[in-house]
Amino acid sequence: MPKLNLLFVLLLSVVLTTATAQESSIPPVDAAIESQLDEVLNQADSENSMQELLAIEASLTPETPLMTRVRTLNYIALAHGYLGDIETAFKQIEEVKEIARVSRMPDAIADVAATEILLLVMQGKVSEALANLNEALVPLEQATSPRVLYFVNNLASYVYQQRSQFDRALEHLIYAADAVAKSNDSRTLTRLITTKTRIATLYSQQKNYDLALQQLDEALQLADSNNLLDVYEVDILFERASLETSRKNYDTALGLYQQVIARIQDDPERLNTYISVLNNIGDIDIRMGDYVAARQVLERAYNLAQLNTDEFDPEVILFNLGYVDVFLGDVEKGLREMRQVVEPARETWSPAELEGLLGEYAEALVHIGQQNEAVNVLIEQRELREKAYQNEQQKSIAELQNLYDSKDKAMQIELLSQKNELNQQLIENESQKRTILLLLVIVAIFAMVFVAFAYRAARRSNRELKVANSKLAEQSVRDPLTGLLNRRALQNMLRAPHEVSHDAMLLMDVDHFKRINDNLGHAAGDEVLIEVSKRLLQVSRETDMVVRWGGEEFLIYLSNTEASKMPIMAKRMLDVIGSTPIKAGNQEIWVSATAGFISYPFADLNETQMDWEETLQLADMVLYAGKVHGRNQAWGVMALNKPFNEAQKLLETDLPGAIDQGVITVEVIHGPEQGSES
Repeated sequence: MPKLNLLFVLLLSVVLTTATAQESSIPPVDAAIESQLDEVLNQADSENSMQELLAIEASLTPETPLMTRVRTLNYIALAHGYLGDIETAFKQIEEVKEIARVSRMPDAIADVAATEILLLVMQGKVSEALANLNEALVPLEQATSPRVLYFVNNLASYVYQQRSQFDRALEHLIYAADAVAKSNDSRTLTRLITTKTRIATLYSQQKNYDLALQQLDEALQLADSNNLLDVYEVDILFERASLETSRKNYDTALGLYQQVIARIQDDPERLNTYISVLNNIGDIDIRMGDYVAARQVLERAYNLAQLNTDEFDPEVILFNLGYVDVFLGDVEKGLREMRQVVEPARETWSPAELEGLLGEYAEALVHIGQQNEAVNVLIEQRELREKAYQNEQQKSIAELQNLYDSKDKAMQIELLSQKNELNQQLIENESQKRTILLLLVIVAIFAMVFVAFAYRAARRSNRELKVANSKLAEQSVRDPLTGLLNRRALQNMLRAPHEVSHDAMLLMDVDHFKRINDNLGHAAGDEVLIEVSKRLLQVSRETDMVVRWGGEEFLIYLSNTEASKMPIMAKRMLDVIGSTPIKAGNQEIWVSATAGFISYPFADLNETQMDWEETLQLADMVLYAGKVHGRNQAWGVMALNKPFNEAQKLLETDLPGAIDQGVITVEVIHGPEQGSES
């Protein structure tokens, strides 16, 4: 397992301990054994940790409190996972789950479920961890142990953060902080400072910079007043520098990074942080356009990273160096360095990470005039963005279904428990001959109540399931943000048997949408998408389908539309979007769009020659040609000038060549001039 995973295990595992049950509602623990477990977790040597954990297990007795036994066995499972023996780890977890199940103690059930989820996270199976998260969160509602409350909420925060669900991540991190506040031991301050720093990170990712700064200031004040600056000041300064960079306060960020360097540059234990600081300083220099300074600091970071590949992956720095070289004029070297990172990244990086990398790569290609390759990279980036968008929709549906499954499972467990209690009562009273008749009456009444309860519960479950199914059905064909039809709705229509006479498709992409999100926040970006949707509906006919195709892309399917009318429709769409600014809060945002349009069927080709998806792909290609040639315009494929069997290969592989050779006729429609830059 990489070192970063070890740090994560320690972060989630060095959790709250309770020496004694000071309140009757908190499950009791063995204070001495709990202290030993804390000491084991403070070590970084997993093999020695395993030996010590096994020794602690050997000291357990039937009188040892259940929560201490469960915690010990859970940590042994985690140690097996860290050592790479995943099969043994999950086998151990199954044994602990049975102990917790028999106990029916919510704290124990939540603790072991969270440990199983943490093992999934250690393997990189974040999606599976997210799907199983309710297995820990449902029993947590009845748990009272501060340690378990902190552990499960901290883990939930991490899983949601990995899926960019920052609202939920922040909610659970605040719950974790509440659990810290209920403790009063030697590690309370340490946990409180760490939690505040993590909350600041989440606020920063949501662009709530004032709240993030408040949390960092409070963390720094706590560290200062309790003589913990040596431990936490570097991490807090680093986080604040990242925050100031996001706020575009570059001079302030550089000053903070210099303070970090002064404290860690001679500390071999902080080499990873030192390289990260150098890379971030290089990123600031790039943002400020000082490419010479960026190259100097990035080369220093790259040389250190190459000598310490166990601590830091040098590929990210190499890509940044290539970007700098391109803008300094050393194009051949710069592209070689960037491609050295991009090519393997296509195989190993996640879609979200790769999408951002390709965006910067396309910027470099446009800068040096390699327009054709830039178009291909932008198309690849869009496909990755679409994939991420579809995955998020699928995850939302899976989470909704998982929530209802969990509630249903909890209800079944409760009903089964009541049934077991009834059977036990019958067995215990069987020997009492004189009360058989009375027992039968009691059992009959109880059974009637139970059936009535089960019937009401079943009706309630059916109602909830109908509501859930209705929501799922609506979500399957409607975009939840804009209310427009989604990709699935159009696919269902076009894949079903239908008549196609003189239809058309117009694919539209909002220009520079990422800048809006980055500079004004995702809330402003959502307002832009909602307003663009309304404007497109205003100029569309009732027979047209307006679809949110994914991200900032929209598709208008035009029924019974002559080819000669398509430029008029495209002009109308560009004008309605770009002629007046969009209001988002107190901001007025000038927005433009780039579009590609085509008739369907194209050039009277039949479905076997060019189906709707291939036709739309051609519109997509001219759209990206429009982006490369300045944006705020629509490119339309108006005619095919050669037999399809001669033009097909050129259309699929070299659109600019097809246009230059007159294989197809393209008409360009320009959008309106605007009051400010889009």
